[in-house]
Amino acid sequence: MLQRSIDRVTRIPALGPGFDGDHHKAALVVAPGDLPATDPFFLMADDNVTRAGAFGEPHPHAGLETVTFMLKGSMQDTGGKLEEGDVEWMTAGSGIVHAENSMVSAGMRLFQLWLILPEAERNMPPRVQILRRDAMPTHTEPGVAATVYSGRLGNAEAPTRNAVPVTLVDIELEPGATFELPLPASYNAFAVVIDGAVDAGAEDHQLGTGSVGWSGPADGEEGCLNLKALEGGARVLVYAGQPQNIEVVAKGPFIAGSREELSGYYTTYRNGKFPHAGTMRPVDHAGEDTA
Repeated sequence: MLQRSIDRVTRIPALGPGFDGDHHKAALVVAPGDLPATDPFFLMADDNVTRAGAFGEPHPHAGLETVTFMLKGSMQDTGGKLEEGDVEWMTAGSGIVHAENSMVSAGMRLFQLWLILPEAERNMPPRVQILRRDAMPTHTEPGVAATVYSGRLGNAEAPTRNAVPVTLVDIELEPGATFELPLPASYNAFAVVIDGAVDAGAEDHQLGTGSVGWSGPADGEEGCLNLKALEGGARVLVYAGQPQNIEVVAKGPFIAGSREELSGYYTTYRNGKFPHAGTMRPVDHAGEDTA
């Protein structure tokens, strides 16, 4: 099978001031502004909170999906609670308001990814999916444990409903362990090292904690991203998705196909016509739907 290359390497910048006071620090893992290189990933933030309590304010989204991965601690709002290792996959679609009465634990850390939606699904009805870590399928090999949150890995297929085809895998490797992650050739992919260090890709690029290795689409049908843990082992999150190759216009919390569509989102929101996530029934993939 074709081995994918690591085309470029970036790093998570030093944490700076967040939007919620001195106890909130943040950095951009994926910065906006170069969608042809990151498509379908518009941005991804690394949010860190040092003090327990209220966090942020209710706000809208439209024209995108947010994928919130709880790395440490917990966060609770009117829509439910996310514990360490849980993921909220929220399709904003035609518009939604969320993060009402948010409360977080001290030491909380999360990644929030913004995905652009295909043109045909950009204004789909909003939905919320809660992916519980303990309920997600796992793929194991000697020295490797991979939790699949979206997409499929071997016989491990996540229950996540996707508007954009996306693979999201949390991979833990013991020292010296190697792993080949198969990915469609058309997918754009990036690997974030949460802890430890790996040699990645066909050229064995060394990625340490906080490194982000990008592997762009290639010819053919499928290739694999090779990972080899160095001394001490590693934990790596891999995000991969089908580029949409569309023009978008973004402002604030909205992503649209035109300025007219963007203006329509603002008008609808100001008229109070966006549903609130806390009043919706999210799909909880640990079991039945929750109120």
